[in-house]
This record gives sequence, structure tokens and C-alpha cells, in this order.
Amino acid sequence: MPLPRKLDPASLTLQLQAQGPMTAQTLAAATGVDRSRVSRALTGLGAPIVRLGVTRGARYALRRRVRSLNDTFPIRRIDAQGRAHDWAELTALHGGWQVTWASATNPPTWSDRMLGLGGWSEGFPFFLGDVRPQGYLGRAVARRLPVALGLGTDPRDWGDDATLVFLASEGDDLPGDLIVGDVPLTRYQTQRLAPSVGLAEDARAEHYPALIRETQAEGPVGSSVEGEQPKFLVRLNRSAGDAQPIIVKFTDTLASPTGRRWADLLVAEALALTILHAAGEAHATPRIYDAADRRFLEMERFDRVGEQGRRGVVSLRALHETFGAGDTNDWSVAADELRRQELISPETHRSIRLRQAFGDLIGNTDMHFGNLAFWLDDTLPFRLAPAYDVLPMLWAPAAGGELVPRTLNVRPPLPAHEADWLIAAGWAEEFWARVAADVRVSPEFAERARAAGALVVRMRAQFGAS
Repeated sequence: MPLPRKLDPASLTLQLQAQGPMTAQTLAAATGVDRSRVSRALTGLGAPIVRLGVTRGARYALRRRVRSLNDTFPIRRIDAQGRAHDWAELTALHGGWQVTWASATNPPTWSDRMLGLGGWSEGFPFFLGDVRPQGYLGRAVARRLPVALGLGTDPRDWGDDATLVFLASEGDDLPGDLIVGDVPLTRYQTQRLAPSVGLAEDARAEHYPALIRETQAEGPVGSSVEGEQPKFLVRLNRSAGDAQPIIVKFTDTLASPTGRRWADLLVAEALALTILHAAGEAHATPRIYDAADRRFLEMERFDRVGEQGRRGVVSLRALHETFGAGDTNDWSVAADELRRQELISPETHRSIRLRQAFGDLIGNTDMHFGNLAFWLDDTLPFRLAPAYDVLPMLWAPAAGGELVPRTLNVRPPLPAHEADWLIAAGWAEEFWARVAADVRVSPEFAERARAAGALVVRMRAQFGAS
């Protein structure tokens, strides 16, 4: 049968909408015309067509609008001094996304590992994987969003398009250093010209309870989804003219069993991070503050530099979903694959093993892939960011608030990792001794700490500690 003489351009757009990027040859076969007619028709369609690649194997894709927004979104990075820089451009295509770097001659060294021909990415780029609102704070943010955005109240139900709608409207103060779109950038720059005044330390007793009321929009403290610890963000004046961005975790009232247990755990978290800070694995020493019959844990944000600067971060979850292999929820197993691909250094690989062993030895049962982060730099290898959320979650109240009796069980080390395990065990032995001796800890939890510490001491002796 002879090929038809004419090609309806609408048939090309329908193919690209349904199939995603296609080569000219594949489009020719699908529409029953020769390749030259397809090439001319694609040229005639103009701007809606994106060519991915410049070789004969290039594919063609069709732009698409994201809801009521555009199809293309600028991405800027905020440096350590608070200045914005063009970094990339994200284009929504039928079937995926295109990333175009602001510096075509000097893209991130990991770019070729992440992107296909012409900057193609089938899924949302990994560096935007952690900016969707998450956890307790994320749900609090989502509940306050304008109704006009049309987003659900639980960000875990958002797809990539919904996330992009949020970023392009409200993303001026995200984790890390990225800002997507002009609207949030303008808001950020306006705020930078007239920064808000930080909270004075002597005003915490009055203002912290007020901030709790703002963030605690639903349900009692301690019963949040997945047992996440309630928290809020604040800029705290620790010295004249220095408003330090911090994260503040808080408990229910100390008179309640749930509040008392979380109070113990926040002290344990402060001690764990203090020990890791001394070992070079954490950013700073947290502070405990009691007021209004609650306990607060204050931690400096390591993704912020001074009052206005920022640093990029990306979670192990985002890296594993893009570069990893296999279905695993084990930090060390995921790190083995990243090291095999030379995406992390031997030193980073070892730090991950040390942190995981320490977490295991202190009963941290919440070492999911969102609780380990890396600096998002333009160069390889990815470097490990400071530790966070390190505490004995084994004894956290259950989702309904019950205090379930539990006993610490520790995995013995593999022979190849025994030397590192013994280092982590030394940290854990110090940790449990400090928890047991801390006057801010309840007698019940101090007893648990003594029992757990005795187990660690026995295991260290068994595996060769002097």
C-alpha cells in the first residue's frame, strides 16, 4: 500500500501525548508516512516540540502545561551568602521531564548518570525528591496552603505535578538551597531585604507554647502519623544581631506518660548528637529547654548558613531511587551500591556504617532512607551531611500513645566490619552511661539505659575491645 501524501500534525501530537518521546523513525512507522514528512511536520509544530539530542537517534517530545501553570520552570540555588544563582530549567513533557543546565559547558558531574539524551528524565529529578513537604511539619504546611492551589492536605498523596504546583507557589523556604519558579524567588528576595527579627532567648517561655498552638492543628501531641515527633521552625537570637534558624522538637505535657517518655527521648537525642558531634559526624550540640510543662530540643539547621545562606542537601532515599539497585531498607546495603558506582567515597561509606552501627546499638529503629542525607554539590563524590534524628526510637510511644515494654537486641558485627563496629560500640557505651546519669531523665528510663549499656559493654568485650 502506498504511503499517504499528507500527514495531519494532530496525529503526531496524539502519538507524543500517548507514548512520550519518540524518534522520527518510530513516529513515521506509527503514522504510516516516511521519515522526511515526519521531520517537516515536527518542524512545523514549532515550540511545543522538544528535541532530545542532536544525533540521528534523537527523540522528540511534546511540552505540556502543569495544571494552570507554564511548562517550564527556572530553578535557582541560594549560596552561603544568600544570593540567588540560575542553576537549571525544568520542562514538563508528556512522559517525563527535561532538565537543562544554566551552564551547558559546566553541568554537575553527576548529570550524565541521572539524565538521558537531551536532559531527559522519566521521573521527577532526584534533587527535587526531598522538597515535597514531609512529616509533621510538611502536613502542617499543607493544611495552610491556599485552597486555590487545589492540593490535598496530605503531601504523601501528591504526585509530581502537585509537588511542582506547591514549589512554584510556596517554595521560598524549602529544605536545602533550591527555589523553583519566579514567584517564590521574588518572595525570598523581598524577605532578604527586610529579614524578620529573630526570637530573643528570654522570650521562649512565652512564644514556644504559642508556636505549638500554631503547628498543632489536629490531634494531640504525640499521636501524629507514623509517630513522628512534633516540631516547629524558628529564628532564634543567640547573640546580638544573629538570628539562627533552628528546628525545635517538643513534647506533650510532662505530666502525661507520653510526654514524659518523649522528654526522656529528647534528652537521649541531645546526648547522641553530642557524642556524634565530638566524633565529627554531627553538625552542632543540641540544647534542651524546659518551659510551660513541656520539653523542647533546639537544633541548628545544617542546611542554613548564618541568617540568610543555604546549603543543598539530598536524602539517601532520593539517591537510592535514582542510582541504587535492589529493594532494600538497609543503609549499609544502599551505601554499598553507591560506593560501587563511585558516587560516594570510602570515607563516606565508612561513616554510614559507623552511624548505622551506633543507631543499632542505641535502639534507633527509625533509620529509614529519609534520615540520612548528603550535601547536594555539583561535584562527585556525594559527601555525607551531618547526622540527625538519632535517638532510641525503640522506646517511642506507639501510634495510639501506649508505652510498650521493649528490650534492646543488637546485631553482632560482620567480621569485615568488626573494627568499625567496635568504634560505634564505644560511642554507644558512652551514650548509655550519660543517659543513665542525666538528672533530666526519669528513673524508669535511666534503668533502661543501664540495662542497655550493660549489654553493649558485654558485646564490646566479646568482640575484642580492650
